This record gives sequence, structure tokens and C-alpha cells, in this order.
Amino acid sequence: MKKPEVTQHVVNVGVNALARECGVSPTTVSNKLRAGKTPDQIRQEAARRGGSRPRTAPGRPAKTPGEYDLLMKGREQTSAMDDAKLRRARALAERSEIENALRRGELIPVAYVRTWASRFLTDGRDEIMKAPGELADILAAENDPLKVSAILRTWLERVMAKFQQLEQLWGGGAADEKVA
Repeated sequence: MKKPEVTQHVVNVGVNALARECGVSPTTVSNKLRAGKTPDQIRQEAARRGGSRPRTAPGRPAKTPGEYDLLMKGREQTSAMDDAKLRRARALAERSEIENALRRGELIPVAYVRTWASRFLTDGRDEIMKAPGELADILAAENDPLKVSAILRTWLERVMAKFQQLEQLWGGGAADEKVA
């Protein structure tokens, strides 16, 4: 047997279901039904009034969170708290590692490195800029290309020795060290 199509609200509905649907008390619905009003009229009045509770399907209670939903919500909150505690613990561990490295002298301030590197590069630039003044007279007096080449090579080796000081100061093991 085929069920009839539902085109409007269910006419033969219980008092409690209609009360939940309209957002009023079952006593109010019962009094209105005794006064001769139809369920549709009660629904229209509730719609005009703007029921105090959200409307749900007739005969079904409003969905309340079940035990599973509450458990999952609690787990999400716990998980977020655990993540925050883990991030904090990692940050504190990293901070203590940096403090220990500073005490051991493994780290130096950035300002010191910038000052030292700036001075180092300035000295290297000054050495290179001295070339024309130092070499002009010497190279002008030489006619032999081999001697000119030897003079230039000697001068370049002296300037490069200045730049090689950097490798000696860092101990030459920069590739083996880990960057913090």
C-alpha cells in the first residue's frame, strides 16, 4: 500500500509534538485545541508571534548534543590544550639551549659579527683601492711581461691573505658546524 503524499503539515499530530514545533507549552496547545482551533491555526499564530524556540519537524524533539558529541568536543578542546602545551615546552627548551650555548661561548651577538664583518670588508676594500697608487710606478718601470705578472701576482696574494684571515679566524671548519 502506497503512503499518501504529505503536502502540508500533519493534521493529526499530538499535543506535545505540536507544542515543540510551535515553541509553546503543551498546556497552551491543549487549551487552544479545546477552544476549537486547528493545528494549522495554532502554527500560524506561533509563526506570527515568532516562537521562542526553534521549529523542528512535527513529532521530533529538538536535537540535543548526545554523549558522543560531548565526548568529541571535549577531546578537541583537550587536543588543542595539549598542542599549546607542546608548543610552549618546545619554545622553552629552545630558549634554554640558546642560553646554554651563550654561556659556553658558542654564540656571539649579531651586532659584534656585523661590526667585525664591516671592518673586515672595509679593510679589504682599502687594500684593493691602494693598487693603482702602489703599482703604477713599479709597473711603468718594467718592460718585461713576466716581471709585471710576478709583481701583480705578489700584490694580489698579499691582498688575498687579508681575506684568508677570515677562514683562519673561524677555524676553517665552517662546513662541519651546524647552524642554530
